[in-house]
Amino acid sequence: MKKTTVFLVLFVSLALVCPALAQPGGGMGMGGGMGGRIYNPQTVTTVKGTVEKLEELTMGRSMAFREFRLKTDQGSLLVYLGPGWFLDEKKFAVKAGDAVEVTGSQVTLNNQPALIAREVKANDTTLKLRDDQGLPVWRGMGRGTGGGAGQCPAL
Repeated sequence: MKKTTVFLVLFVSLALVCPALAQPGGGMGMGGGMGGRIYNPQTVTTVKGTVEKLEELTMGRSMAFREFRLKTDQGSLLVYLGPGWFLDEKKFAVKAGDAVEVTGSQVTLNNQPALIAREVKANDTTLKLRDDQGLPVWRGMGRGTGGGAGQCPAL
């Protein structure tokens, strides 16, 4: 009963937040209430490095977002990719030790450097995740619970 309640609260929260996130320049973004969307086209940069660790953030039963820790010459940063189903559909996978090149918006989250990936090059493959304004290419694909999970550009 508790799991169902927690999932329901999470689902309703996402249903209310995701439409606001989809508006250009509006919503909370990944910063959790820090103003406009956190992806900023003016902070776009390209970094190269080695994947240190893969991580997956699971929300409910059907929402899983992927990210990895990237070791660069300037230090380590977290790279936010997107939903696992989208990466699986595109047959895009990286593993620890892979050399990658990532273009995306450079941000600070939880006082740590991070990059919201727009494009990732790894293993002779290039995957586009977001457009030039940071809107996810998977939006509107109707994946996840109630169609909202696949459309939510939060990660």
